[in-house]
Amino acid sequence: MMIFRKLWSVLFLSGLMSSWMEAGEVRAWKDVTGRLIQAEFVTADDSTVTLRMAGKDYPLALDKLSAEDRAWIKQQAVAAPAASVATSAVEFLIAGVAVAPGKRVEFEVPLSAALQAKLKKRMGGQKDAYSDIDMTKALVGLFVPPTFDPKKVWPIMVVSVTDSGRDKGKFPSSVKSMTGFIDAATELGWVVLAADCPGNLTPGMPYNRCGLAEAGLDAMAAVWPGSKTWPIATGGFSGGAKYSGWLGGWFSEAGRKVLGMFMGGCNQDMATMAMEAVKPSKGAFTSAKVFLSTGKTDKLSGPEQTAVVMKSLEASGFEVKEEVHEGGHELNKEHVLAAMKWFSSK
Repeated sequence: MMIFRKLWSVLFLSGLMSSWMEAGEVRAWKDVTGRLIQAEFVTADDSTVTLRMAGKDYPLALDKLSAEDRAWIKQQAVAAPAASVATSAVEFLIAGVAVAPGKRVEFEVPLSAALQAKLKKRMGGQKDAYSDIDMTKALVGLFVPPTFDPKKVWPIMVVSVTDSGRDKGKFPSSVKSMTGFIDAATELGWVVLAADCPGNLTPGMPYNRCGLAEAGLDAMAAVWPGSKTWPIATGGFSGGAKYSGWLGGWFSEAGRKVLGMFMGGCNQDMATMAMEAVKPSKGAFTSAKVFLSTGKTDKLSGPEQTAVVMKSLEASGFEVKEEVHEGGHELNKEHVLAAMKWFSSK
């Protein structure tokens, strides 16, 4: 086991083993022959584990480790995000997945028993029409900007997508659609988060979407506790725009500061529906700005339909801004950028 002999040499020559053990930053690792070392766990995938010693990372084939150590590594992924560890100044670990600033990543986390109970209570015995979804877990997409530092405050854009076309075998993905918001997030310094059911399956009912997004935010908070108080905005296009209104009401009721809701190609006011169903504080919720993005040639959600939505939102007390682009039923990234700038302005 050359790698273990090499790691032993590093420890012996550095004289750091005892001080690391006292600091509680490492654990004992055993290879298949019984040889022991002390090292810090960094990350792992299906075939390799990376251990850190004397400030240097050493990749090691998983099959070289004892069965106990392999089980421990697997448990980190199952128990994450609570056991997640920052791996460096520019890389973090959530649910066993390295989160590097400037890159979109995906990871799977469980919905807590408390969150599942909350959803059941909210739904009041209703059953989701989709029998193929698993509401015990969330597939989360996460992007943090290149300059990300968890000690600072970062606004979070929570993205949702339509479920239109599912009856035809199409599965729109919130996680995939979040890419339409990443350019603006990179420029302005925002975090972007989205969540689907495992397998990128759209979750159906509005409350399901809220629960999945909340599980993603819980995963962040377990690693970066300060993120519990970071302000939120919600956004989406078409059906996702409608759901952004519902998500805004959900998180406002939970006590989060909701900066705004981006609604692109939207022909229905779900924010007012959420106000009536979820019952957030009206004063707190209506402090969120609403940006309506409309395509001049959009035959589904054009200026005429948007005018109805705008009137409804304003009647509920929201501050609303509408911008029209030259295209049709499509997401306009310039409007995404303008909306996020507006949301974060005083």
